[in-house]
This record gives sequence, structure tokens and C-alpha cells, in this order.
Amino acid sequence: MTASQTPMDVDTPAPAQSSSSSFEVDIPQQVGDFKLVVQDQLEFAPSVHVAKWQSESTGLKVVWASNESPLVQGYFSVVTEIMDDSGRPHTLEHLVFLGSEQYPYKGVLDTVANRSFAEGTNAWTATTDTTYTIATAGEEGFLSILPVYVDHILYPTITSAGFTTEVYCVNGKGEDAGVVFSEMNGRENGSGDLMALRQQRALYSKENGLRSETGGLMEALRVLKVEQIREYHASKYVPQNITLIVNGRSLNPTNLLNTLNEKVIPSIVAHGQAQGKRPPGWVRPFVETSTAKHPAKLTEDRTEVVEFPEKSEDVGELMVSWIGVEHNDYLNDLALEVLGLYLTDSAVSPLSKEFIEVDEPSCTDITFYASSENPTIITSYISSVPFAELDTLGPRFRKALARIVDEGIDMSRMKSLLERQALQLFESMETDASEVLSQVVVTDGIWGKEDGSDLKGALQVNSLYKVLNGWSAEQWAQLLKKYLVDAPALTIVGKPSASLAKKIKNDAKALIEANKEKYGPEGLAKLQKDIEAAQAENDKPVPSDILRKFKVPDVAGIEWIKVDTARSAGVAQSAGKPKGRAQEHVDADGAELPLFVQFDHIDSRFIQIAIVLFPNDVDGFDPVKLRALLPVYLDAFFTLPVTRADGTKLEFEDVVKQLDAETLSYNINLNEPLQEGITLRMKVAKEKYETAIAWLSDLLYNSSFTEERLRISAAKALQAIPAEKRDGLEVSYAAYRKMISQDISTNVALNLINRSEFLPAFLERLKQEPDAVIKEFEAFRQGLTDPRAMRVHVKGDILSLSKPSSAWLEHFKSIKPFPANELLPVRRSKDVMGPLGKQPAKKLVITGVSSIESTFAYFVAKGPASREHPDQAALTVTRAVLNAMEGFLWKYVRGAGLAYGASISQDLESGLITYRVYKSPDSHAAFVAVRELIGELVSGKLEIDDLTIESAKSSLAYQTAAKESTITDAAGASFTNVLLGLPAGFGRKHLAECESVTAADILRVIKTYISPIFSPETSIASVSSGLAKLDELADKFSELGYDVEKRAMAQTSGEGEESGSDEEGSESGSESESGSESGSQSSGRE
Repeated sequence: MTASQTPMDVDTPAPAQSSSSSFEVDIPQQVGDFKLVVQDQLEFAPSVHVAKWQSESTGLKVVWASNESPLVQGYFSVVTEIMDDSGRPHTLEHLVFLGSEQYPYKGVLDTVANRSFAEGTNAWTATTDTTYTIATAGEEGFLSILPVYVDHILYPTITSAGFTTEVYCVNGKGEDAGVVFSEMNGRENGSGDLMALRQQRALYSKENGLRSETGGLMEALRVLKVEQIREYHASKYVPQNITLIVNGRSLNPTNLLNTLNEKVIPSIVAHGQAQGKRPPGWVRPFVETSTAKHPAKLTEDRTEVVEFPEKSEDVGELMVSWIGVEHNDYLNDLALEVLGLYLTDSAVSPLSKEFIEVDEPSCTDITFYASSENPTIITSYISSVPFAELDTLGPRFRKALARIVDEGIDMSRMKSLLERQALQLFESMETDASEVLSQVVVTDGIWGKEDGSDLKGALQVNSLYKVLNGWSAEQWAQLLKKYLVDAPALTIVGKPSASLAKKIKNDAKALIEANKEKYGPEGLAKLQKDIEAAQAENDKPVPSDILRKFKVPDVAGIEWIKVDTARSAGVAQSAGKPKGRAQEHVDADGAELPLFVQFDHIDSRFIQIAIVLFPNDVDGFDPVKLRALLPVYLDAFFTLPVTRADGTKLEFEDVVKQLDAETLSYNINLNEPLQEGITLRMKVAKEKYETAIAWLSDLLYNSSFTEERLRISAAKALQAIPAEKRDGLEVSYAAYRKMISQDISTNVALNLINRSEFLPAFLERLKQEPDAVIKEFEAFRQGLTDPRAMRVHVKGDILSLSKPSSAWLEHFKSIKPFPANELLPVRRSKDVMGPLGKQPAKKLVITGVSSIESTFAYFVAKGPASREHPDQAALTVTRAVLNAMEGFLWKYVRGAGLAYGASISQDLESGLITYRVYKSPDSHAAFVAVRELIGELVSGKLEIDDLTIESAKSSLAYQTAAKESTITDAAGASFTNVLLGLPAGFGRKHLAECESVTAADILRVIKTYISPIFSPETSIASVSSGLAKLDELADKFSELGYDVEKRAMAQTSGEGEESGSDEEGSESGSESESGSESGSQSSGRE
């Protein structure tokens, strides 16, 4: 459907049946107060129906989608326009969770979530909206928490005590504190945030809400008052300004609407807010305010320079922006997205060839993206630009775009790209349907027409691809010319500044001294007492009778996705021979493979193949030196010349072009969860299964290591390192992994610290003795491709494959058969632990990061190294108890303003348990607070009640379901169990084991495994810190008994050698049980 077509007639809705399953759905015309506005069946995913209703009396909007998943995922989106930088939208994102009219206790919402087969709640604030989220395993829990969540959103308490701890205060040391302030303190001076804010200021006038920093600038947060937040809430948090989005077919839409009618609408009526869909005086944010009258404006080319703090002045960043299209010009919006990919998405893209795939790269990455505002803003972000080129690259970049118009569009490549993008649209509904759908609906809630016609148009993307397939080269060239060449551009140059880094450090210290002078000892003491009083008020215990009203749902109500597993005849069946249709189909192929191949059948249009590889020793070569080649090997993997099996020689450009044409995606990176393995993945339409196998064989065995390609790959990797060293989390994680592992570790070879040390020396050695280096790469490949160590996973529509097994024999002919007893065990992190990994004690490394003001930390002690350890179920429940939102760590750390996040995690592959502190003003204080908490639990001063344990167990049901929330995730979990030597369905079995865990079990494992984290005698630690706090933290940790080392990372080209450890960072990262926190190096195309 094009944007000009009208929406489906909603007067005569009919029941629809999925074309790909037996799922049937009745979309009601009206349920109580809610009347259908629009409905649709996605053309690119016929089993997914989308429907939108609106409350006649209140204006509250509800959108439901029927994607397949055991999870029900909800999004409450509030449109939050503001004309200043006070951060009020962001503060409400936090304050909403501190209690409501019906439930005036902090922690009720998250505790109820945990009792509803969820894992707490979450929220985000963008420039246009604040969206609150909840995901539950099954319908029952979602409907239980729904009215509680709405009460918190519409009618929060917003107390002065909550403002003090959650937004801003000055503590007894004279330091700025508060959760929101600490979060923005960690963000405000990052290169990306500084450049984005300058872009907003340059494009929008003061009459446009898109100009604002909705997160809140620190200077504005310091003077913000709680009354201002209450006023803002009253104006924007009204039912007609809220859209509830619910995804997941396990939730019946009629049950959803009935719950809203019975438990939400009456409360809105009682508050006098049932004034129709457009109450008198209501002005719709953005669409009907001064923002609409003062849109983005750019009449001529402009360049602005922004400095960001960084001691190393090696590389900076560039943002080039243009004004795009109207928000509902879906065709041109999609065309510009495709054009951006054409220009940048692979090594043979025009801009990549000119600026990246060269001996001296002008940058390491170029991306295009469009905002969702009206009009859209098109931005190209150019990463890791050498300092000397920061002032000249922008004009060169613009000239390159003009030259591409003159030279014309390669329609062969464009057609290939369009086909792939259309396929990825289908794939997205298998891998991340809820996220895709929610983004569309949130955007429609901000900008879309109230009759639902824009939503209808936004969902019909497949039709737009069909239109674009008919475009000529001239049409594409004209699009590029109109929007990116002839149109004025705004260039933001992000320049690193050592002097600014020093200034920020000095300013932070001066501010504390000024506060001490302003308040004096007595005033500071009073400030601290006020904080403690606020904490006490916030932490009033929730009456147990309130929580007991919310019964934990039955696990039997979770609709698990079914996977049919098979294994090839031969060595793979040493892991057992499954039963089922998939195994019968594979057996019928009759091939016995000298490879371990597992098949997992799911209802999919695609086949994904994953080959897990483990570096093995090769006679005559130093294994540590071979492992060190990994960063360059991975970066170069898909950009080397290849000789195909038929003898055809392909230069790297042809390799990339053909891969792009014949696959949906391909990548190679560190395995998850086996951190000592490498995973090579390729996804194709199921008709191209054998094509994928042929490519995987040729890429693994028949590529040619050339001096030129290795040099370019290493130069790009080296140039990217200064930006990585601005990531405070990655810096602390890198030091932690380096501490615990032997040098032979695959993980350590890819570690930021090792790459910083290795790459400069590698480039010099490659120049001096290229033949010797190439010989080492060939030896490394020999060890990596040993078939005895390989594990292969094929997931997708296995039953449609004519030769599931024998195709491997045809294309992996060089592999010779071997007996099953020669199959090598998978290598685990615990196999490569160094002395501190085997027995953590005393050591603490602290690294300075010049561009951040927060601190990050890992405190590590010994733990179980097996998921089937007798104590593992108790540890799983214990972690859930301690980490629960509004639970123990939350109250002692985040609630006290000591960090934005803190958690106890397990690195089961290494056999370690970690206390992680994320974005903290003082990681020492966050450590001491939890040490005291654990001491009180062990002594019995604090007790863990049965409600807390029951809620924690309930949240584990969600965690288990989330790991299998899509068909591809479920198939992946099946293979992961085999890699880890676990029985099929292990996650669900472990969940059942957790049900029997008692309070005594929890106390026992806290004593055995958690307490040692907080003793220097039995733990090690890695801390990264802003420079202002570095020496103070080092002294404090020394006083605790740690042997503290202040360490500087290896210097890359252009970085001065200095004592200390002043590196660069910004906050990012995620957590997993394998211990992988921040992004590892990878290459390929997604």
C-alpha cells in the first residue's frame, strides 16, 4: 500500500486466519469503551495482525499485534514535548516507579512485575517520548500488572523525598548526587551526546521542542524543583496522550480490552479525565504546538566544531546532516534508507572504498540513519577520523557524493540490495518482531494521523520495496542529488581536546570545594541527614498484604516454542540421536559426515548456519603469537581474495559483491557463551542452503592472505581503538579479563588491551617481513579449521532441504573421516584461567578514563564452573533475589544514589562470580554499601522473606522464556545446550529446580560465594574512573586491603606516554552469564 491509499474499512471486520499456522484471531469492533480505529494483516508476515482501538471517553489508545512468542511485551508511550533542558521528561521516567496513588510505596510496581512472570520494568526517554515497558511470560501476569502500571504512570506520588534521591541533591561530601544527575553526568561530555546536542541547536529554533535535551543538562538539573516536575506531569501524562502497545499472540485482545474497561477506565473517570478523545483546550504535542510552525531549518551549508574531552588527540568524529522528508512519506523515507546502505554497507560500497578500504583510512566506519521526527533528519556518522583530517573530510565527503551522482548507480548491486532488504523485513518478524512493531507504533503515536491511516501505511513496507524495485538508475541518482548533494548540509566536527579533559577534571574538584565552602561542615552534615531521611521515607516497607494480592501465575500457562532437533549420522550422534520428523528427514539423506552437525527445524523462510571454531596449536608455531593474529584475521575474513572450488579466482571486491547478492547476512565473531570459540554465521533464503555451504567452505579454506588486505584491516582496527578507549565499561572489562586469563586465551587475544599492544607492532612487522606473517596466518587457519574441533548448527526449515547432510560432503571434500572418540571437547574459559582466575586474591587494577566522570567496576571471586553444579539452582535464585528491581542491591546502591546500576552476575564459563558497578560517582562507596548489606544478611540482621523469594522465582520464569522468545532464539538455545553438554530443555529443567530452593539455601550460598567478593583476601577487582576521582579511589581501595595498581593502557599512534592511566570512555555495554559485557570485535554484514 502506498501512502496515498486509504485505510481498511473498519466497519466490517472479519475474523482472519494465519496463512502460516493454525493461529486464528477475532479482532473485535468494540469492547466496552474501546472502539476499533484500524486493523491490518502484515503483508510481509501474514500471521501477524495489528489492530488499534481508542477509548471513546478518555482518548487512551491501545495497539495489539499477534506475533508468535511466549512473551507478552507491553509499551506505554507518552508524548513528552518540552521547550527547555530541565530534563523533566527524564525525571518522570524515574519518579513514576516510586509509588502511585493506589500503591504509595517505592518498589510495588517492580515487585508486582517480578510476581507476574516478568523481570522488573524499564523505560526510556527520547527527544519525543518517554516509553515504559514490561514483558511477561504469558497473558496472566501481564493482565495482573497492567492496572498497577497505569496507576503509576497516570497518578505517581512525585514526592520531595523521591526527588532528592532519584533526581538531584548535594551529599555530605559536597558532591552532586541523585540517580538522574549521575546518569547525565556520565553522558553529557561524551562525544556522541555533545555532537547530537549541537546538531539539535543548529537545526531547531527555540520554539521547537526537538531542540531540547530531554535527559536534562547538569546545570539545569541543579536548579530544577519538584513542583516543576509535578506541573509537567499534569500537562502531559493524560490519557489522550498515551498509547499502550501490546505484542504477543498469547494475549487475547478481548481480555486486554476487558481489563482496561474494568480496572483502568473507572480510575480515569474518577480523576475527572474522561473528557473525550480531545478534551477542551487540548493541544497535541509537536503536531499542534509551535514545533509544527517552526520546523527544522537549514538554508545553507554550515560547519560547527564541538570539542569533547579526551587526553589522546588522535581521532575525532564527524556528523553530516540534511533535512529529509515528511514523516509519512514512507516511499522516499525507505528509498533514502536503502540509498544509505548502498553507499556504506560493505567493503565495496562507494564511500567505503574511498575512505575506509585504503592504506591510510580516513575513518573506520560510515553509517547513514534517519530520525523519526517530522521532517526526518538524515545523518551520516563518520567514526574515528584522524585529527589531521577532521577539518577536510567533510568537504571531501560531500564531493564524493556528488561524484557518485555523476558516475551513476550500479543497478546490479542496487537490485541485490533491495532483494536482501526485503528479505530482512521478513527475517525481522522472526527474530525481533516486537521491537520492529513497537517502533512503528510509538512513532505513529507522536506524528501519525488520528484516524489510523498513517499507521496503516507505515506497516505496508513490502509494497514499497516492490515500487523501489522498479526504479531506474536515474531515479536513484536524482534522489541522492536532491537530498544529499544539492540540499544544504550541517557538518558537526567532533574534536578531541586534552585541555578540555583537564578542565573538566579541575572543574569537578572546584565544584566540590565550592559546595564545601558554601554549606560548611554543619550544612553538609544537614544535607547528608536530609538524604538519609529521604532514603528512609522512600524505603518504607511495602505491606505484605498488598503484594500477596498478586498471585504468581502458573508456569503451565507459558506457551513455549517447539523445536525439532536432528543430528547428522557420524560423529554428531555421539551427543545422542534425537527422535522426530527432522531426524527422519536427515536420516533419509543417508550421508555420514566427518563433522559435528546439528539441525534444528523451525517454521522459517530462512536457513542460518553457524560454525563454531576453536583455535588449536600448530607444530612449529608459538600458540600465543598465533592467537594474537585473531583481531586482524576476523577483520579481514570476508575481504580477502578467494579461489572458488571450481578454480575461479575472485578478488576481494567480487567476493563481497557475490556474498551480498547471495546471502541475507554473514559475520564472524567471538562465540557466545563459549568465550574461547569463534562463530562464523551465514543466513540465506532456504533455497540457497547449498550456496551457503559452498561459500563457508571457500571462505574457511580457500581465501588468500595478501599483504595489502592484512595491512588495510589492521590499520582500520588500530584507528578504531582510541574511540573504544573512551568506553569506561569496556576499559574496566578489558582489564578484568586480562587479569584472570592466560595469554593463550582467545578472549584475551581480542581484548582491547591486547589489541592496543599488538596492532602497532603487527603493522611494522608486516612491513618488514610480510612472507613470514602470511605464513603465520596460514598456520593459524590450519589450527582453527581442524574438523575435530568444529561444531556446526543449521537452523531453519530443515524439512524443506533435499540434501541436509550430503550437501556438506559435496562442499567440504577435504575433510577426512575420523572416529567419534577423536572429537575434541569444546574449549571453555575455565581451561585458560591464569593464577588470579583460578584463585582470585588481593589484586585491584584502576584505569583512568579522561572523558568520563563516572566510575565502573568489577569485583570478582570464585564460583561454580558448571551449570549443573549442586549449588547452581540456589545461586540462580540468590542472584534473582539480590538483583531484583527495588530489591536489595537496588535499594542499597541505586536508591542511595551510589550508581546507576549494580548487579551480581556469574561467569559460569570461567567459574567466577562478579559484583558489577555501572556508572557510579564513587565505586568505592558502592562496594562498601553492598559489603555491609551482605554482612547484614549473613548475620541475620536482615532477613529474606518468603514473598521476596517467591517473587524472585517468578522473575526467573521470564528470564527462561526470554531466552527462547522467538523461533530463532529457541533453535539457538537447543544448540547452546549441546555445546555446553547440557540436556535438551535444560533452561526449563533448571527453572523447575529453582522452585525447591529455600531461604536456608540462599543464605548458605551467600556465605559461600557472595561474601568472598567483598573480601580482598578472596577477590580481585578492575575499576575505571574519571581522572578527578582516580587517586582518591586508589587510596580508598588500598585502605580496604587491595594491592592497587594504577595502570595505563598501551598507547596507540599519536598518544603521549604518561604515567597514570588516563584513558577515554563513555558508558555502554550489556551483561551475560558467560562474562561477555561489551562488544567484541567482529566483521561481516548484518
